[in-house]
Amino acid sequence: MKLQHLKYFVAVFEEGSFSAGAQRVNATQSGLSMHVRQLEDRFQVQLLNRSSTGITPTEAGFRFYRDAVRVLRAATEAEANLRALSGAVTGHVTVGLMPTFTRAILGPALLRFSQQYPIVKISVREAYSAELSKQVLAGELDFAVVPAFDSDMRLRATLMGTDREFLMVSSDSDICPSGVAKLSELPPLDLVLPSRENVRRRRIDQYMATNGIETGRLMELDSMFTTLDLVAHSEWATILPGLLCLPDLGGDRRRAIPIVGPAQAVEYLRIEPRSKPLSDAGQAFFDVLNAELMSALEQLA
Repeated sequence: MKLQHLKYFVAVFEEGSFSAGAQRVNATQSGLSMHVRQLEDRFQVQLLNRSSTGITPTEAGFRFYRDAVRVLRAATEAEANLRALSGAVTGHVTVGLMPTFTRAILGPALLRFSQQYPIVKISVREAYSAELSKQVLAGELDFAVVPAFDSDMRLRATLMGTDREFLMVSSDSDICPSGVAKLSELPPLDLVLPSRENVRRRRIDQYMATNGIETGRLMELDSMFTTLDLVAHSEWATILPGLLCLPDLGGDRRRAIPIVGPAQAVEYLRIEPRSKPLSDAGQAFFDVLNAELMSALEQLA
């Protein structure tokens, strides 16, 4: 059995069709179909159920997929270890980050990384978690950082750290002069929140319902910097992770107030394709980014 057989099967399995799998690995649809059929014929086991609407894995297909991604990951790690023997970290890393990270810690992380690894090229894409997950699955990103999400067997998720939610209001607002926000004891607030497609929005809605919190007007807005500007110049409030609130802890334009009774946790996860480990350059950038995250979370503790 060749690694190519495993790569082709994983591509078809993860994309859900031979045509999409072929596009992903730059092969022909007939070629992929032939390679998978050869595996099935050689070992006398059916891996995929084929129909006019696409493919669905059999139980044997699920088990073989798990084995295949382990082998492909090990092979990639072996190649990376050989390259590491040269002593230099090189390459191109493409990372996906939420606005939470790009506002608060990306700048310092990029400066530090560029000084330590001057010949590594870094590309950063900003998006919300659903889009970042799609880009990781499509092989467009080496890794992404997202909040906790519904698990996907095609992705490997690693917990980076745990933050908490803050209530953000304008600097001249008289809300919560005590410095903490127990939302159930406040009058209904006019809130700017992300749309319901956003993972954090679903968690915020659940928190509100569980704790019997009433709201005033709701505005859905998936533009973080517009949200911040709106809050600074009006009576609208918003709920944001502490990490994103770091630049506002001084209270010049906005006040960031920790939510208590109870606190609402925010988990940050690194996600990557299960079949492909991080390159040396990718791991190096993650280490720098994670160090900046730990420093920021200590300031919020």
